[in-house]
Amino acid sequence: MSWLFPCAFLSAALAQSPTPPSDTRSAEPPETTVVAPKVPTPLSRTPAAVSVVEQEDIQEGRATLGLYESLVGVPGLVTQSRNNASQDLRLSIRGFGARSAFGIRGITVLVDGFPETLPDGQSNVDSLDMASAERMEVLRGLASSLYGNAAGGVVSITTEDGPERPFVEARTVHGDNALWKLNVKGGGKSGDVRWTLGASRLTQQGWRRLSSTEQVLLNGKVRWTPDGRSELKAVLSLVDAPEAGDAGGLSRAEVESDPQQASPLNAQYRAGESVRQGRLGLTYRRRLGEEHEVEASSFLALRSFQNALPQVVVAFDRTFGGVSVRYGNRGPLLGLRSRFTVGAEVQSQADRRKNFDNAEGLPGDTLQLDQDEGVLGLGLFAQEELELRERLTMVAGARYDVSRYTVEDFLKSDGDGTGARTFQQPTGRLGLIWAPRPEVSVFGSVTQSFEAPTTTELVVPAGTGGGLSRDLKPQRSNGVELGARGLLWSRLRYDVALFAVWIQDGLVRFEDEQARAYFRNTGRSRHLGAEVALEVKVTEELRIKAAYNALQATFRDYVSQGRQLRGKQVPGIPANQVSAEAVYQHASGARAAVEVFSAGGMYADDANTVREHTAWVVNARLGHRFPMGGFEVSPFLGFQNLLSARYSDNVRVNANRGRYFEPAPPLSVYAGAGLAHRW
Repeated sequence: MSWLFPCAFLSAALAQSPTPPSDTRSAEPPETTVVAPKVPTPLSRTPAAVSVVEQEDIQEGRATLGLYESLVGVPGLVTQSRNNASQDLRLSIRGFGARSAFGIRGITVLVDGFPETLPDGQSNVDSLDMASAERMEVLRGLASSLYGNAAGGVVSITTEDGPERPFVEARTVHGDNALWKLNVKGGGKSGDVRWTLGASRLTQQGWRRLSSTEQVLLNGKVRWTPDGRSELKAVLSLVDAPEAGDAGGLSRAEVESDPQQASPLNAQYRAGESVRQGRLGLTYRRRLGEEHEVEASSFLALRSFQNALPQVVVAFDRTFGGVSVRYGNRGPLLGLRSRFTVGAEVQSQADRRKNFDNAEGLPGDTLQLDQDEGVLGLGLFAQEELELRERLTMVAGARYDVSRYTVEDFLKSDGDGTGARTFQQPTGRLGLIWAPRPEVSVFGSVTQSFEAPTTTELVVPAGTGGGLSRDLKPQRSNGVELGARGLLWSRLRYDVALFAVWIQDGLVRFEDEQARAYFRNTGRSRHLGAEVALEVKVTEELRIKAAYNALQATFRDYVSQGRQLRGKQVPGIPANQVSAEAVYQHASGARAAVEVFSAGGMYADDANTVREHTAWVVNARLGHRFPMGGFEVSPFLGFQNLLSARYSDNVRVNANRGRYFEPAPPLSVYAGAGLAHRW
C-alpha cells in the first residue's frame, strides 16, 4: 500500500496550500448543499466523501439510457451490467455491491428522497428516466447510521422541479442495435405549485442475441409551498417493461469464438424478465419557528415481476411501502451552534412468490415453489451536528435497526419451509470537519454499516427443504476515512480521500450447475483505498476532469471448499480505476466532450484463478443548442466505445462452468435531437 503515503501527503498539502491573491471584486462561489447525508447539509459541514453530478453532465448529448452514463467519473464507483436490462444495472462503491447476483446490492438508492432500496437491501432503478434527472449525489462511504441496512454507500437522485417559465420538450434518440428512445416532458409553476411530468418509450435489439429491451416510463412531481414555512411534495412513477432479455455469461473460449452469442442455457430457456410497477410518494415538511422542523413521508409501490431462468420461472407480486418521521432542532447546545435530528422509519415488503418449471421462457405446469415472503424493517436514528468552534464541526450519529423476515410455505412436498428470522443491528458514526477557509475543508470519520441478506440470498439450494437459510449471517463493516476537498486558484477543484474498511461475515456469491446464484459467508476481509478527483477550468469554455482510485480488497480469513484463501483479492473489485473527461462548451451553444475510463482489471473467482484484463474505453459526444423561432433545437451525436475495446460489460463472480463474462459491444453510434419551447 505504498500509494497511501503520497496520497496522505497530497491530502494534507492541498488543505494547507495558500491561495494566491485574487481579485477581491470576484464573488465567492456559492456553497454546495447535498441531501445524501439524510438532511440537506452544506458540503463544508459534511465529514464524508461526496461526489456531485449536475444536470448538464447527466443529460447534455447523452442517450439517457441509465445511471452509468454520467457516473464513470466518480472515483471508487464501478458500474456493470450496463447492457443487460434483465440483470439490471450493478453498482459498487469501494467494493460494496460488487458481489450482487443482479441489480444493486449493498448500496442505498434514493430518488427525490424516497428509497428505491427494499427493506431486505435490494435496489432496482428500472423506473428512473435519466432524461428527467437534475442531480446525482454519491456518498462514497459507510452510511448505515443514516439509512440502516445495505448502506455501504449512497446514491441520491433528484429529478427536475418545475421551473419559473413553463416549458415543453420532446427528444428522440436513434442508434445502433435498433436503439430508439422517445422522451416528452414538461413543467412549470402556477402560483405556489411547481410541477413536472415526463414520459418515455425505449426499444433496443441489443448487440448480443437474447438481449432486446422494451420499456415505457411515466414520472411526475408536484411541489406545493402554501407559505414560507411548509411544503408538500408528491412523486409518481410508472414502469411497464414487457421484455428484457438475458444473454447470460460466457466462458473465455465462448467469448473468443462468438462474443455476440447467448449462453447456451439462457438461449435454451429464453431467459429474461418482464416487470410492471407503480409508485406514489408524499412528503410534508413544516418549519415551526426558527429552530424547529418536522417532516413526515410515506410511499407505496406495487410491482409485478416474472423472470425466466434456466429450468425455472420466478414470478411474484410485491407490495413495498413505508412511513418515516423526522424532527430537527437548530437551537444552540451548551452555547454552541447545533443541529439535532431524530427520527423513525418503518418499511414493509410483502411478496407473493411462485416458481414454475421453464417451458421455453414461460411458466410450465409444474409448481416448484409457492410461498408468501415478508420483510418488516424498523429504524430509529439520531444525529447531532455541533460546531465546536468557528469552522470546526463535529457530527455524531447512531441508529438501531430491526428486520424480521418471514416465509409461509404452501408447497410442502419437499419439506415445510415456513419460518422466520430476525436481524438486529446498532450502528454509529463520528466525524470531524475543519474548514480553515470557505474554499477548503479537511475531514475525518469513523463509520459503520451492516448488510442483512436479502430474501433472494436467504434462499437455500433446491432439495434442502426450502424456506430461509438458518446459517447465513448479516455482513458487518467498520471503517475510517480521512479526506480533503477544496478549490485552488479559483480554477482547480480537488477531492481526496483515504479509507480503510474491515468486514466481518461478508456475503459471497456462488452458482450451482443450473447457474442459480446462492450465497455464503466469508470470515473476514479488508478494504484499503485512496481516491483522487480533480476538475480544472482551463478557460471559460474548456474544463477537464480526472479521477483515480486504488483499492486493495483482500480476504483476511476465509476457507472455501477446504482451502484457506487468506491474502487473495476479493473478486469483482478492480484494484485500480482511472477516468478523465474534457468538455468544451462554447457561448454559441456548441458542446463537445470526450471521456476515457478503465474497465475490468478484477478477479472473477474467490481463488483468483481467473482475471478479467484491463481495457480502455473511449466515448465522445457532440451537441448544439440554437434558437429557431420560438423554439430551441438541440441536435446531438454520440460514440460509445469509440476504439472498439474488447472488455466485459459484466463479470459474474464465482460463475459455474467458467461462464464469468458478458462481453461489451464494440463501437456504437447514436444520434438525436430535442425540440423545446418555453413561455
